Amino acid sequence: MWQEKLRIHKNNAIADLYPFAKLWILALYSVCSMILGTVKVDGYPVYMMGAFIVVPIIVLATGIWNKFITVFKKIVFLCVFIVVVQALLVKGNEIVWSMSVFGLFDLTVYKIGLQTGLNLMFTIFNIGGIFAWFFQCTENKELICACEKKGMSPKAAYVLLSTLQMITVLQQNSKVIMNAQQARGVETQGNLLVRTKAFIPSMIPLILGSISNTEERVLTLESKGFSVQCQKTHIFDVTPSGNEKKAIIVAIIITTLVIVWRVLMWVL
Repeated sequence: MWQEKLRIHKNNAIADLYPFAKLWILALYSVCSMILGTVKVDGYPVYMMGAFIVVPIIVLATGIWNKFITVFKKIVFLCVFIVVVQALLVKGNEIVWSMSVFGLFDLTVYKIGLQTGLNLMFTIFNIGGIFAWFFQCTENKELICACEKKGMSPKAAYVLLSTLQMITVLQQNSKVIMNAQQARGVETQGNLLVRTKAFIPSMIPLILGSISNTEERVLTLESKGFSVQCQKTHIFDVTPSGNEKKAIIVAIIITTLVIVWRVLMWVL
């Protein structure tokens, strides 16, 4: 019986790659980043810093710069905090920078702390950046559909899809609740204390709403015959674009060159 299936068509060749091909790129880039992180110049992860340039290049080539920046700004905030904490708290013999604050105490940045902080920062930048690229150019249903076509059970696929969508759903529900609280006259804007007071009461309806939504999802799945032991049909499909082999080969060649370079540095 002929069945029409929907497919997402993307104008960008990289974004239109099959999800598993993009996973190959993600994994191989992560391997290259970790290998480059083993080489230090005067204790600093210079090569790992250079590797990070690849992430914005891929993002620009994929055409998802605005979406990527929205997510990556949160990673930058976390990494800057890590560098500051490491640089100030990890003490060593060599001081990079020092300043007296109103004559009360000194802020001292030690070299070993700065090196440790930068290493952690660019490790998170590289791994977190490439993951952000993957999930911004790959819809969750594309990845789940590809997993099911590889043999993943529908139940496991649904659990994975629900997990990936959980944060987004909770954020949307939280915004609805906060808007409802604001409409009732509850102050939700202001300093951290005011926001905390408004956020804590919203947790109860958020949790209860999530439980209620779970029951509704179960009933919806059962009405569609989710638990019936038969061949499943899908209205959505994902197919290779034809450029997957080229992309994977390029990624493998680059990874091989990085490995050879590292081995030669170790031997010589």
